[in-house]
Amino acid sequence: MAKITIDKYLCVKCGQCIMACPARIFQRKTPNDYPVCADYADETCIGCTHCLSVCPVGAITAGGRTTADCVSFADSSVPRFEQIANLARSRRSIRSYSDRAVETGTVEQMLDVVRYAPTAHNGLPVKWAALNVRKKVLELAALTAEWAKTQLPKSALLVAEWERGGDPFFRGAPCVVAAYTDETATWPAMDAAIAVETLDLCATAKRLGSCWAGYFIHAAQAKESKKAINDFLGLKDNETVQGGLMLGHIGTVAYQRIPYRPEVSVRWV
Repeated sequence: MAKITIDKYLCVKCGQCIMACPARIFQRKTPNDYPVCADYADETCIGCTHCLSVCPVGAITAGGRTTADCVSFADSSVPRFEQIANLARSRRSIRSYSDRAVETGTVEQMLDVVRYAPTAHNGLPVKWAALNVRKKVLELAALTAEWAKTQLPKSALLVAEWERGGDPFFRGAPCVVAAYTDETATWPAMDAAIAVETLDLCATAKRLGSCWAGYFIHAAQAKESKKAINDFLGLKDNETVQGGLMLGHIGTVAYQRIPYRPEVSVRWV
């Protein structure tokens, strides 16, 4: 991260930057002092820009960014717990899609939200490969089927369904989105899982169907099929698919209620 500066003519000594910074870059000896940056600031700043989003007067510049680069929001616009609970509980894995295409703008709008999902050390390593044409999805399914054939006999039912003209890998979804990272990512699988599930919930809020593409993820990471899938998606050799999601308008399935789940298991220590 580039140099961080604090404008003392604007600073009101509230100390919010000190409390918000995960790298403990901002320091002061007494509450009456202006915050200053530690000597190690440029090396340890992870670029999260929490200092910009928390400063009430816009006194901080970080890496050329200012408060103007942050998005303002009102507390009243944040959904209440009951709304989030209903969203999470009503989200289902959809395996039946209509032929109606997913609007590319809708996918882009959701991914624009997903870029705010947390990542380890604010590394922001997750990138996306999106297929929004059914023909392309089927081509990717064919590559996944080739992997499945290497897993016989346990994948025999999948292979048989595929050879009968079915699609056990993407369930007829018109759109598939894959999350990938390169080998420099700090915690790639976790970062991608958070991102994909954020997209999953966005899709539910958009009244779209979605489902994790587990077979595809296995195929994309398997030594027998990784290169072929990487080449198809335009990924480099040092990049790996970490997650995948089917997307589409919901077909004939119509859930009437939230299914049963056992009580949560918690051990308080």
